[in-house]
Amino acid sequence: MQRPAAPPQGQAAAARAGLDTLINVVYWARMGRRAQPEELSPRQRQALEAVRAFQLRHGYPPTRAELGALLRVSAQTADFHLRALERKGHLSLSRQARAVNFAPAGERSRSLPVVGRVAAGRPLLAVENLDGSLPLPASCGADFALRVQGDSMIEAGILDGDLVLVQKLEQKGREARKGDIVVALVGEGEQVEATVKRYVPERGQVVLRPANSAMRDIVVRKGEPLALAGRVVGVLRLWK
Repeated sequence: MQRPAAPPQGQAAAARAGLDTLINVVYWARMGRRAQPEELSPRQRQALEAVRAFQLRHGYPPTRAELGALLRVSAQTADFHLRALERKGHLSLSRQARAVNFAPAGERSRSLPVVGRVAAGRPLLAVENLDGSLPLPASCGADFALRVQGDSMIEAGILDGDLVLVQKLEQKGREARKGDIVVALVGEGEQVEATVKRYVPERGQVVLRPANSAMRDIVVRKGEPLALAGRVVGVLRLWK
C-alpha cells in the first residue's frame, strides 16, 4: 500500500472544504484480551483497516484525501465512513489536524515513540533508534513501542514486524514478574542487543525464554550485563 503522489481528481474541492486534514488512527489491544468491536459494514471495516495500515506502514497518518484514494472514493465519502466509525465507538474525531484516534471521546491520548532497529552503543530511546510515533489512549499504560524483528515469540502471538507496546519499569511499583514478556537489553557498549522474551528468574540467574519451541533460552548469569527496558503490555499488527 503506497502513499499516493497526489489526490485523485475530484478531491480538490474537499480539501478546500477542510476535509483534507491529517487522520491519526492506530489499533491497540492488551495482551491476552480480545476486543469485541461493534458490528461494522464491510466498507466501514475496510476504511478502519486502511487507516490503520497506512499509519503503521508509513509512521504517519493519511489525509482524508489519501484515505479516499486508498478506498477509491472521494474525500467526502471517506469522511462519511470516519463519522460512522465514530458513532459506533471505534474512534473519536475533531476538526484539528491529526484529529482521529481510538481513544473514546473525552479520554486523553498520548504519542508514543516507536523504536526501530537498535543502534549498538546507543540508549534504547536515542534519536537514532526512533522510527516515528504512534498516538494511543493514555490509559493503555505504555511508554514506547518497539518493532519486533524475528519469530522468537510467535507462540505468544507476537510476529515479525509487529509493534509491541512497552511500559517502562523505572517508576516505583513497576517491576517485572516471573512470566512477564519483557524487552531486555543484553550485553553492554557496542555489543548491547534488545530482545523480546519471557522473563524467568531462577536460581540466581535470569532466563530469557522465547515463545518458539525451535529456539533456545538465553541464560544471563549473575554478574553478566542485563537491563530490563520494560514490560510488554500490548501488540500492534499491520494486517496485510
